Amino acid sequence: MATQDLPLAGVRIVDLSQIAAGPFATSLLGDFGADVIKVEPPDGDPLRQVDEAFGPGESAYSFAVNRSKRSIRLDLKTADGKAVLLRLLKTADVLVTSMRPAAVRRLGLDHASLADSFPGLVVCSITGWGGDGPLADRPGMDILAQARGGTMGTTGEPGRSPVKVAPAVADFVGSFLACNAILLGLRVRDRDGVGQEVSVNLLDGQVALLSNLSVAYHRTGTPFAPQGGATSNIVPYQVFETGDGWIVVACLTEKFWEALCRALERPDLFDDPRYRTNAQRVAHREELIFDLSATFRAQATGHWQALLDAEDVPCSPVNRLHEVFTDPQVVHNQMSLVLSHPRHGDIVTVNNPIRMHDTPARPWGYPPGAGEHTDAVLGELGYTPDEIGRLRDGGAAL
Repeated sequence: MATQDLPLAGVRIVDLSQIAAGPFATSLLGDFGADVIKVEPPDGDPLRQVDEAFGPGESAYSFAVNRSKRSIRLDLKTADGKAVLLRLLKTADVLVTSMRPAAVRRLGLDHASLADSFPGLVVCSITGWGGDGPLADRPGMDILAQARGGTMGTTGEPGRSPVKVAPAVADFVGSFLACNAILLGLRVRDRDGVGQEVSVNLLDGQVALLSNLSVAYHRTGTPFAPQGGATSNIVPYQVFETGDGWIVVACLTEKFWEALCRALERPDLFDDPRYRTNAQRVAHREELIFDLSATFRAQATGHWQALLDAEDVPCSPVNRLHEVFTDPQVVHNQMSLVLSHPRHGDIVTVNNPIRMHDTPARPWGYPPGAGEHTDAVLGELGYTPDEIGRLRDGGAAL
């Protein structure tokens, strides 16, 4: 684990978070050199049980969000387990939790309970709904946040059921927000010498995604109607079926609309007074889209991609998951990451999307087994082998 030249070298993060939002956030920070110690309950993070892609207790989902860290198991319901955690926090810069607020307070792991003993500690709280309020202690998870926060209400085809976004967008937006919150907390701690609580929740992250829709709604009072593969106020700006797949065309400006008409060899569309401006095209959306749809269905995606690219029309094929990782730009960006696991061989996952040209991310470790590093971490904290044995026998560290 050669990380001493990375931006977060020397930063220790104690990660009590489970499922996806917190673990993925700490993995991204671990890629940049933070020493992330994942503290798991005796049975491991529940995410380990959601599938058996690598065997019982070794889910693909868990492997996807837990690289670049070490794992120990502690039973925080025991006095010995809590004592180990407190000794660990003496060496830490950051504590990350993702429990319901009442559970965090009950365990004494909220910032108010820790501040006197650990004044320099940044405590990052990740919750479903926030630290207080009517839903604070209700279960919170990705699909619920997508529903309540508006993401799901903006998806789907007109007149049909709302659709969950397949990637865990509430969890992973929460991950990215948590990364920023932690780094901001560390910046202030390094400047002022005092830690603080930083908090994010899945609901707020989803509401923040509505920025480009909310201003128009509050200005006009017109409710947003799901558009499927289109957008409500620009035409054409949507997905079209082709002879062998799908293509997205995005005429954000009049220049691109003119270029599209040239590429399609359809001067009649450009000259049609119904389609002269975007506002007129929106008003006559149904007729124009019917015409364009028939045109695009006549040839394969690659045919249209070549013609539109030649005229600099914004366009893209719609990649299915199995096509994403062979896309030339994705390959060029090196967004596939291969981690070598001692038992499972190569694990292919996504790379860290943050680019630092002088100190790039260096994902260093496969996702650890539950408690894989318990003895090593306890040894670093000064526990002797005999003491570790007694803790294990007592059920504090398994």
